[in-house]
Amino acid sequence: MNWLPPSTRPWIALVMATALWGCATAPATPELAVRERATQIWQAKVAGDYGKAYNYMPPSYRAVTTVEGYRKTIGGAVKILGAEVISVKCETQDKCVAEMKLEARAALARGAAAPIVTYFDEIWVRENGAWWLFPTS
Repeated sequence: MNWLPPSTRPWIALVMATALWGCATAPATPELAVRERATQIWQAKVAGDYGKAYNYMPPSYRAVTTVEGYRKTIGGAVKILGAEVISVKCETQDKCVAEMKLEARAALARGAAAPIVTYFDEIWVRENGAWWLFPTS
């Protein structure tokens, strides 16, 4: 930028910073935001990082449930192999339903037990501008 007059350099820097900031903003629609959050929580669960997954639960849930209590609700009867967001439909600006596909294997299965594939819905709610997985149990 040495070839630019000194008076224009701050403006160029401001434009570049604004453009970069725009790339780091929240997703454009509730559907995209929920898809992103649902993918992230299931990546944490597949990795066994229940502390990270716990942070996707609403503040009201975390106020009364510890990380260990949350981990116990997930159980250990199955090994989660993968999860995929099939679709997200938002009923309102503050409530969305994510259709999920889950692949798991019985934790005590011997040999090459076939994975179990199931589909289910998750409810996501927006509180204070952030999306949270609504606890169902």
